[in-house]
Amino acid sequence: MKRSPGDGTRRSMRREGLVPMLLMAPAAAGVTLFVLIPAVLSLVASLFRVPLTGGAWTFVGLDNFGRVLDDPAVRQAIGNTIVYSAITIVPSLVLGLGLALLTNAAGRGRPLVRTALLLPMTANLVAISVVYAWMFSHPGGFVNQVLAVVGVAPVNWLGEPGTALYVVALVGVWRTASLTMLVFVAGLATLPATIDEAARAEGIRGLRKLVLITLPMIRPTAVFAAVLAILNSVQVFDTVSVMTGGGPLGSTETVLTMTWRIGFGYFDLGTASALAFLLLVVLIAVGVLQRRTLSGWGR
Repeated sequence: MKRSPGDGTRRSMRREGLVPMLLMAPAAAGVTLFVLIPAVLSLVASLFRVPLTGGAWTFVGLDNFGRVLDDPAVRQAIGNTIVYSAITIVPSLVLGLGLALLTNAAGRGRPLVRTALLLPMTANLVAISVVYAWMFSHPGGFVNQVLAVVGVAPVNWLGEPGTALYVVALVGVWRTASLTMLVFVAGLATLPATIDEAARAEGIRGLRKLVLITLPMIRPTAVFAAVLAILNSVQVFDTVSVMTGGGPLGSTETVLTMTWRIGFGYFDLGTASALAFLLLVVLIAVGVLQRRTLSGWGR
């Protein structure tokens, strides 16, 4: 029985189609096992009272969501997260763009400058938080020692509700600016050299060139950088845990630290899952809104 030439072609196409699937299988299995399944379990757990110490799950419907929204401590944590995001996102984007422009203008020293500016992103966040906690410690921290030189009394930066969150936010800006810089460097690298030549020929330079030419052309990059900054700010956890533990008086408690406290401090996984699910919904909504807003630049 003769085989048609098309049979071999089809078998070859099937084999070629299997190769990408086999290569993707480990990553797909990891995402399914460590992301999708826990997400589904968390959503299901938000509808039950799940004692961490053991015992049967009790179906409570939407009661966990009501308990979360009625809890003053949770509302304070949500407010702290909003304030933290407000004082970290915009500075991180502005600094990241400025550092990216500085890197591009470095000439032959560009690789060295880029490596130095990327160090905050690669540094261990827990270790950096310890360093910042020492710098702002009371009364003998580095910052207070500098203030003492100019005759200013020591300030309890991390022990006062009015200043603790802003000190924690400094770490967020320092780290996220490095990340957004990397994104902006990649975006600026896609701009054709003819754009600079045309701008110089028209006498467009400096800030005018940045606003009229550069920013409109890197809109997708700006959207991506903004989304990364939002995700980093809303998911702050390590810095707060190391520097303040959520204090003083809950002034640095964030949604994630409160989720951990409810689940593993108060042994109530159901309510913690409800709070985590609400955070996921807000992240999706903010991401969609932010994308629509930024995609309108330059129209």
